[in-house]
Amino acid sequence: MKKSVWKYGLLSGLVLAGTMAVTVPFEHHINASYGMLVGYTTMVLSFLIVFVGVKHYRDTECGGSITFGRAFAAGALMMLISCVCYVAMWEALSATVEKNFAHDYAASMEKRAQNSGLQGAALEARIAEAHKFEVMYSNPLYRMSMTLLEPLPVGIIMALVTAGIVRRRPEEGISRTASPEALAN
Repeated sequence: MKKSVWKYGLLSGLVLAGTMAVTVPFEHHINASYGMLVGYTTMVLSFLIVFVGVKHYRDTECGGSITFGRAFAAGALMMLISCVCYVAMWEALSATVEKNFAHDYAASMEKRAQNSGLQGAALEARIAEAHKFEVMYSNPLYRMSMTLLEPLPVGIIMALVTAGIVRRRPEEGISRTASPEALAN
């Protein structure tokens, strides 16, 4: 299982991280909603590689049958490797092309609060929240955990769906290596 988990987890992570590396430098030139659409679509597509990986694992290493639990475990591990690649790429990007991300995001939070019509203590609380985010985001553990929480829910859902689709019980009385002609008799 180790070989399949690493192979397909890294392949999925390469697609996810590679797409991020190509798209993030242009995020200031596109609408934020469009950027989120591209990001989450890429996540789903990269996690489809996990589906292929679990199916390959079932067919080659498990003799064509796999339980839901084992399929979910393989898919979740592949997905976790992919998510770690995503976090690593974001760390690389935030150290280079996105150095001001936390400041820019906090500034946009502050601007949204001011434009929302809030006044007095409620506005001050939102502005304080934006500044708190900027300070907390400078902590690498906080930043990495926040980054991991982006693809993780999508990945868990994809691992559950994959396990539900790919699971297969072995046929009783039929050899796993039997030819189609032998099965017909």
